[in-house]
Amino acid sequence: MAISIPKTMRSLCIRRFGTPSKWEIADLPTPKITRGDEVLVKVHAAAINPTDIGAARGKYWPAFNVPLPYKIGYDLAGTVVERGSEVTKFNVGDEVFCCLPFKDRGKYGTGAVSEYALLAETLVVSKPRNLNFMEAASIPMVALTALQMLDKVPGGVQGKTVFIPAGLSGVGSAAVQMAKNSYGAEKVITTVSTRKIPMIDGLMSKGVVDESIDYTKVNPAKMIPDNSIDVMIDSIGATFSSLALLKNGGMIVACAGPPSSGRNLRNISTDVPFLIEKILDFVNGIVRWWVGRYQVKFDTVLMKSNGTELERIKTWVEEGKLRPVVGKVLKFADLEGIKEECGRIMKGRGGVGKVVIDIIAD
Repeated sequence: MAISIPKTMRSLCIRRFGTPSKWEIADLPTPKITRGDEVLVKVHAAAINPTDIGAARGKYWPAFNVPLPYKIGYDLAGTVVERGSEVTKFNVGDEVFCCLPFKDRGKYGTGAVSEYALLAETLVVSKPRNLNFMEAASIPMVALTALQMLDKVPGGVQGKTVFIPAGLSGVGSAAVQMAKNSYGAEKVITTVSTRKIPMIDGLMSKGVVDESIDYTKVNPAKMIPDNSIDVMIDSIGATFSSLALLKNGGMIVACAGPPSSGRNLRNISTDVPFLIEKILDFVNGIVRWWVGRYQVKFDTVLMKSNGTELERIKTWVEEGKLRPVVGKVLKFADLEGIKEECGRIMKGRGGVGKVVIDIIAD
C-alpha cells in the first residue's frame, strides 16, 4: 500500500546565518526522489553536532555556496517511505540510520532535523537491531569521524598507547570505544571533568578507558609523561599543547583546532574556490612543519559520509563494541529547548554525549 507523502514538511532551519537563537521550525518543501538510486526517509530521530551549529552560523560560507534557508542536521534514524526504481537494498518500511552528506551530486544533503530526508541508497544502512531510533541517530557522524581518524594512523593503533581528550564528548566517546574494542589499542587515556569520571564505565563499559584525568584539577600535560604516547586522536583542538607527550615518530590526527587541508575540503565538495583551497593547504603545511619539529606526524580529518564505513560501525554496535552515548533528548516541538541546548554546545559547555531530537511525537 502506497504511503501518502505531504508536499511540505517541518524542518529546523535558519533563513540567515546566525546563532541557535535565530533558528526556527518552518514548513519547507518535502524533498522528492529524482534519481533511481535515491531513498526518502521519514525521520524518527535526529542528532545535533557542533558542525551543525558552525554551518548554521556561516562558518563554511567562504568555502561553499551554502543555500538559504539552510536546513540543519546530518545524523538521523527513521524508516524508508519511498525508493527509486534502482534501489535494491531497502524496501518501504525498513528501519535505517545514516549521515547525510554535506553535498551530494549537486544537492545539499543537510536537513536531518526534518520530518523527511532524501539521500543516495549507498549512504543508508539498516538500523542496528539492538538500538532504538534515538540511540541510532546519535551515532553516525561521531563514529564516522572517529573511524576515519583512526584509519589515518599508519599501521593502526593495535598494541599502542592512545590519548583521546574529552572521552565523553560526541567524537571522544566513539573514539575511545573504537580504539580499545575495535582497533586493539593497548592503553587508552582520556580527560573528563570531575562529575563525569564515575560515568565512564557505566556509559561505555568497564575497561575501555585505562586512565581518566580530571582536567579541572590538573593539567593533563603534567600528568602524562613526555614521550609516552604513540597516537593522539584530537577532537577538541589540543594538538599544540600536547606535542611533548608524543613519542618520536608518534602521530596526531585532528578533526578540530588546526585547519584541515584544502585537499580534504575538496573531498567534501568540489565547490571550494581554488584560492581558498591553496590557502588552507599552505596553512596546513605550516602546521605539519611545526609539529614535525617534535618528530611527530600530523594529519587532519573532515568527516565524509560513507555507507560502507557505517556498515562497519553497525557491526561493532551489534557486537557490543560501541555503545551510543546519548546525553539529552528533546522533542522536535520544543524549539526553545533546542535553541538553549545548542547554545550550550556552541559555547563548549560540557554536556555528555550527543543531543538527540525526537521528531515523531509519542
